[in-house]
Amino acid sequence: MKQKILMIVCCVGLTFLFGWWLQSAFHIQQNKLCSESSLVFTDVLQREKTLQIGRVFGNYNPQKSPNAISGAEKSEWCDQDFLFYRDSTRTLLDSLFRTTLLERKIEANTAIRCKWNGHVINTSSDSIFYEEAIPLKQFIYRIDENPDRNIMLQAYIQFPFGTVWRHSPLMWIIVGGWLLLFGSVTGGYCFWYRKMQRVAEQELQLKQKEQEQLVLNQQQEEERLELQRQQENLKQHQQELLEKEKRLPIPEPLIQDKRIKWVELSKDLFFNEEHGDLCYKNDTNIRLTENSLRLFCSFIQVEQQKLTYENICIDVLSRSIKNGLSKTDRDAVANAIRHLRTHLKQIAVIKIEPIRGIGYQMIFLNS
Repeated sequence: MKQKILMIVCCVGLTFLFGWWLQSAFHIQQNKLCSESSLVFTDVLQREKTLQIGRVFGNYNPQKSPNAISGAEKSEWCDQDFLFYRDSTRTLLDSLFRTTLLERKIEANTAIRCKWNGHVINTSSDSIFYEEAIPLKQFIYRIDENPDRNIMLQAYIQFPFGTVWRHSPLMWIIVGGWLLLFGSVTGGYCFWYRKMQRVAEQELQLKQKEQEQLVLNQQQEEERLELQRQQENLKQHQQELLEKEKRLPIPEPLIQDKRIKWVELSKDLFFNEEHGDLCYKNDTNIRLTENSLRLFCSFIQVEQQKLTYENICIDVLSRSIKNGLSKTDRDAVANAIRHLRTHLKQIAVIKIEPIRGIGYQMIFLNS
């Protein structure tokens, strides 16, 4: 927001600065046109005399002058007095003035104010024009010391803005410079603003990615801690099972007990499904429980003692696999197999071998 306000202030400041400069150049060029128009009016006065009078009939003798006014000035007064008799409204003079200006490619509105025999004569009936127009140099002609007999001629001119503009190279340069500088400032601000927007968007995306990564790391850490707790609980449970197995009675009395139903799995290897007891050579006895017991029973109940991952998940671990086996399902199967192997470690004739891509097979080495 601050950058936008600064941008607006700069643009307004530049506009005022160039506006002031343009106005100064306008007045300078207008004054130049006024000076040129004054020279044109002087020439037009001579042209009017040439057109209206034509030739000089005689010269004024200065020695006959009763006052200090020069003979040349009195001669000019006589010429102007004659011209007023020929054209009392001086419309010809005004027309010549305007035409001469157009010949010099100066378009302007003009009018002339004259004073003759104590009367003021205006070539334009618009009184407001004389208030708004620029008065040029006055030309006063005297015949004697009486001011009421003086003849006065003064041109008024008004330049349209386009006339001043066309005759002022400086104004073109100022406007071109303003457009160039204003465009540069505006374009530079737009470029900077878009760049800042892209940087802000990139920073926002980076923050979002960092936040997502942080959440992902927290989830992974929570999963790791949960898995670690599960492994610790599993180890503790296995340790408790091993301690229970150590406290079991020797196998021989169990085998001789006729109330217990024993199944011979292989030579010297007996199994009681009801209690989960395994006896080997009357000197090794272990007891299987929970998942290990269910998994062992599943192995000995199928043909060739082969179980697939799906069988173990569904029949032993009671896991739903509607969408297929996931990594978690396979990890659970691997944990169950590892626990069973740990229990069967004391009986070397029982091996559980993996079948790649299918599952596992239990093998009795002495069968």
